Amino acid sequence: MHSTPENIHRLTITGYAHDGAGVGRIDGCVVFVPGALQGEEVIIEITGKKRGVLWGKLKEVVVAHEHRTAPTCPVYSSCGGCRLQHVSYPEQLKIKEGLVRQALKRIGGLDEVKVHPVIGMDNPWGYRNKGHFQVGLVDGRVVLGFFEEESHVLVPHPCRHLFSNTVTALLDYLEEILTSYGVKAADQDTAGLRYVLVRESRAAGDILVVFISSGEFSGQKESIAREICHKFPRVVGICHNYNNRASGQVLGEKTTVIRGKDRIEDRLGPFAFSVSVPSFLQVNNRQAEVLYEKVMEYAALTGEETVVDAYCGIGTISLFLAQKARHVIGIEAVREAVKDAHENAVRNKIENVEFLQGEAEMLMPRLVDRGIVPEVIVVDPPRRGCGRELLDSIIDIRSRRLVYVSCNPAALARDLKILAEGGYGVAEVQPVDMFPQTAHVECVVLMSRAEK
Repeated sequence: MHSTPENIHRLTITGYAHDGAGVGRIDGCVVFVPGALQGEEVIIEITGKKRGVLWGKLKEVVVAHEHRTAPTCPVYSSCGGCRLQHVSYPEQLKIKEGLVRQALKRIGGLDEVKVHPVIGMDNPWGYRNKGHFQVGLVDGRVVLGFFEEESHVLVPHPCRHLFSNTVTALLDYLEEILTSYGVKAADQDTAGLRYVLVRESRAAGDILVVFISSGEFSGQKESIAREICHKFPRVVGICHNYNNRASGQVLGEKTTVIRGKDRIEDRLGPFAFSVSVPSFLQVNNRQAEVLYEKVMEYAALTGEETVVDAYCGIGTISLFLAQKARHVIGIEAVREAVKDAHENAVRNKIENVEFLQGEAEMLMPRLVDRGIVPEVIVVDPPRRGCGRELLDSIIDIRSRRLVYVSCNPAALARDLKILAEGGYGVAEVQPVDMFPQTAHVECVVLMSRAEK
C-alpha cells in the first residue's frame, strides 16, 4: 500500500491487542498500531487490512505515554520480537495483567475472577537459556537472525541482549567461523544450513550448539566444531539435526553428535535435569522456579494425593509435585522427553513418579477406566491449549483441585470457560513474567470442584 494523504491518520490509542500492539479506531474501524501505548495520540500510516482490522505503522508520537522509553535493541523496530521494549518494565507488567484480564473477560466470560499483579524480575534482561536463529547470507557473509514478522526478510543480530554475554559472543563467533568455512544457507532450491540452536545451562554454564540443516551443510563439520570448542570451552556439545520439511518447525527427527555431548544438565530448584536437543525446558530459569512454586502452593498437597501432570515434558513440574504427593503420573507425547523424564526421576532419586508416553487427550480417559481418579490434576499445555477430549475427561473426573499453567491467555480463557461450565470454579489467577520485553505472559490458575 503506497503512502498517500488518505493513508495518514491521527488517532488516540485506547487499549491493547493480544500481542501488545496499541488499539485505536478510525471511523469506527479498529486499527492495530505496534509500538503505540494506551492514552497516546499518534500519527500513523495505514499499511493493510486483515480480517476486518486495519494495521497502522507508527509515524509520530504526538502525545507520549509517561512511561514510554527508548528501546535497548538497535533492531527493535524491524525485528518485532520484543514488542514492549518501548515502555518501562513496571508498566510492561501492568500491560500484561491487563491482557490477561481482557482475555478472561472477552473470551472466557470471566470478569469476576481474582487476577493478581504479574510477578516480574529484578533484572529483566539476559534471561533466556535457549534461542534458535535463522541462517541467512548478507553480502556473502553468514548472519544469524530472525525473520521480520510475516515476511522472509532477515533481521541480523536480534534480541541478543536477552541472552548471557557468553552466548552473545558465541553467536558473533558462529557468524565469523561459518562464513570463513563457506557454509551456505538453505533456500527453497538448495540444501544448506537453516537454523542454529543454542542452549545454555544456567546452573553449570555449559552450552549446546545445534546446526539444523536440509541435507548436509558442510564437509568440514568436525573442523568447525573443533574450532568452536577451542574458542569457547563452555561449549560441551555440537550436534547436527536434519530437517528437510517445508514447514516452519525448527527441529527434524534425526540428530547426530558432531563433537562432545547431545545434552546438558541444568537445575530448577532442588532438582537437576538432563536436557536433550528436542526437550522442552522453560527458557527463563528464575521465573520457572517462581512458576513452579506457585503450582505447588495451588496444588496444596498433603502427601496423600495421586496427581496427574499432563503435558509433563521432561518431568520438571512432576518432580516438584512428587516432593509432597503420594504418587505422580506424568503424561507426555514426545518420546525423547519421556525418556529424559524417566532419567531425571532416577537422577534425583524420586521414586513416587511414573511417566506415560502418549497424547494426554487419549491417556487420561484410559486412566479413569483403570480406576485411577487423581485428587489433583496439573496441566501445562502448548500454546494451542488443551484438547477437548482432555477437558471432557477432567470434567468427568471432578478432581478436588485443578492447576492450569498457560503461556497463551486466549487459549487459557477458552479452556477455563469450558471447565467452568463443566463444574469447576476459577479461584484465582497468578500471571508470571516469563518473557520480559515481549507481550507474552505465563499464568498459573487455581480451579476447584464446585460443590453441588
